[in-house]
Amino acid sequence: MMSVQLTVNRSALALACLLTLAACGGGGGGDHSHGPAPSPTPAPPSGNVGGKVLANVVRSGVAGTWGYTAPDGSRYALMGTAKGILVLDLRDTANVRVVDEIDGPTNTSSPGTYWREMRVYGQHAYIVSEQDNFRGGVMILDLSQLPASVRYVKSFTPQDGRLTAHTIDIDTVRGLAYIQRRNGTAVTPVQGPLYDSPGGMIFGGGALRDPGGEHGATPNVGAIEVWDLKTDPENPRYVTTFNRGRNVHDMTAVGEKVYVAEGDAHSFSIWNVSNPSAPVMEVRWSVPGNYAHNIWPSGDGTFVVTTEEVPQGLPARVWRLNGTAEPTQLSSFKVGSGTPHNVVMEGRMAYVSHYTEGAVVMDLTDPAKPNMVLRIDTNPATGSGYAGCWGVYKFPNQPLMACSDMTTGFHLIGIGQ
Repeated sequence: MMSVQLTVNRSALALACLLTLAACGGGGGGDHSHGPAPSPTPAPPSGNVGGKVLANVVRSGVAGTWGYTAPDGSRYALMGTAKGILVLDLRDTANVRVVDEIDGPTNTSSPGTYWREMRVYGQHAYIVSEQDNFRGGVMILDLSQLPASVRYVKSFTPQDGRLTAHTIDIDTVRGLAYIQRRNGTAVTPVQGPLYDSPGGMIFGGGALRDPGGEHGATPNVGAIEVWDLKTDPENPRYVTTFNRGRNVHDMTAVGEKVYVAEGDAHSFSIWNVSNPSAPVMEVRWSVPGNYAHNIWPSGDGTFVVTTEEVPQGLPARVWRLNGTAEPTQLSSFKVGSGTPHNVVMEGRMAYVSHYTEGAVVMDLTDPAKPNMVLRIDTNPATGSGYAGCWGVYKFPNQPLMACSDMTTGFHLIGIGQ
C-alpha cells in the first residue's frame, strides 16, 4: 500500500477543485484480509499547507456543518452549536456575517457535546440531533429569505416515534431524505412534540426518548427511514424503512444508491433505491472489530472512502467497488497520529474532517496512491482523540470549504490560496 505524499502542488489542487464534479453525496486495527496492511503513519506537516483560513466564527459545543447555495449564487453555511443551528452569510468571505442562531434541542447526555447534523434540499434545511427536548425530532428551516433571515418551520417526528437521530442524508435530485434510526435498545416513553411550530406545540403520546451517545449500541438494532420531501418540503411524507435489524451510523445517498456505514455491526453496505419503496441490498462487507463510521463514493462511483473511528487512530480506507462482489481495498491514509472522522467526496477529491489534525484534502486521482494536497489545523489539540475538526463541507466547483471545529467553531477555508 502506498504511503501518503505530503508534497503540496497548489496549482494542481486549484485546477482539480474547479474541474471535479460533485458527487451528488478505514481502518486497519483489525482484519487486513481485504488488502495489504496500512502504510506507516507519515509525520504531520509543519503548519498549514494547501490553503488558508479566510474567516473564523467562534462557538462552543460544535458538531456538523453544511452549505447552501441560493438561486442567485450566494453562499451560506449552517453549523450545529450548543444553542442550536448557526446560519452564516458567506457572500463576503473575509467578513462572514451571522444571520441567526436558531434554537434547537439541548439536553445532551455528554457535557459539551451536541450531536447535530444537517442537509439541504432546495431552499430548506433539515437538521437532526441526539437531543430530544425543545424542538426535538427533525428540524426544518426555510432558507428562502436569506440573506435577511431564516424561518424555523417546525420539527417532525420520524415514523418510529423516536425524536433522536444521529445523521441524515438527502438525494437532492429526487427529494428523498434518509434518516438514521436509533440503535440503542433502551427507550423511555415521553410526551414529546410530534410537531413543534412557532404557533404552539402539539403534544402526542408515544414519542420515545433514547439515551444519548453514538456508540455502545448493539449490532442488530437500527434501521433507515425514507421520507419524501419533493411533494411538500415543509410536510415530509414517510415512504418506508429498510436495513432493519442492523446498526446504522451514517449513510450517503447518491443517485439510485445509498451507501451505509453500519457502526457496531462492523460492516458497510450498498443499497439500490431505484424503487424508494423497496430498497434492495447489493453488497455488504465487514471490517471486523472496527466501528463503521462513515462512507462516501467517488464522483464516478467506482470507489468509496470509509472511516472507522474506533479504535482511535485508524486510517481512512479506499475501496474499489466490484458490483455485487465484495469491494477490494486499494489504499489507506491518515495524517500524523490523528483519527479521520468524516469524509465527503467531490469527483476524486476527498475532503476529510480529521479531528486533531484539522481539515484535510486528499487527491485520489489514483485511488491506490492517496496524495495529501491540503491540511488546515483548526485546533491546538494533538493525538488520536476525539477533538478538533468534526465536519467539513465542500462548495461544489468552488475552491472553498467549511470546517466545524468542536471547540474553536466555524472556519471558512480557501483552497489553493
